[in-house]
Amino acid sequence: MRLILRISLLFLSGIFMAGSCKQPVQKISGGGKGGTCVVSVSGEHRGTLLDTCKVYIKYNTVDAPANGIYDDSAACMLVDTIPTAIFSGLTTGNYYLLAVGYHGGFSPPNVKGGKNCSIFSNGDTLKVIVPTYQYIP
Repeated sequence: MRLILRISLLFLSGIFMAGSCKQPVQKISGGGKGGTCVVSVSGEHRGTLLDTCKVYIKYNTVDAPANGIYDDSAACMLVDTIPTAIFSGLTTGNYYLLAVGYHGGFSPPNVKGGKNCSIFSNGDTLKVIVPTYQYIP
């Protein structure tokens, strides 16, 4: 009985030790023009990609700008039949994306939504789907 108890305690202590070891969180800062990274963005509403959508990007943040001013914008165009806004020449760092569009099957048809993203390596191409919700302008 004591052998089983010792084995059980040894096993449980091993589990707790393994669970307490965590990988360090990779922190990243920066973000903006002047690099080799690309972010491809598509807006989505209720499972459907928005073909009429404009995407705004704010550099060096993971939050929407309080003043509502974004650094750049791009209209979605078809890329391999997928409506996509492309931002190229970006550096590694944090970005906030806002998709504003139109989804004709709903009333009101105006939709918007935001999402943050981060680029960790030079030369990366990041594909982002931004979920949207209906709103009255």
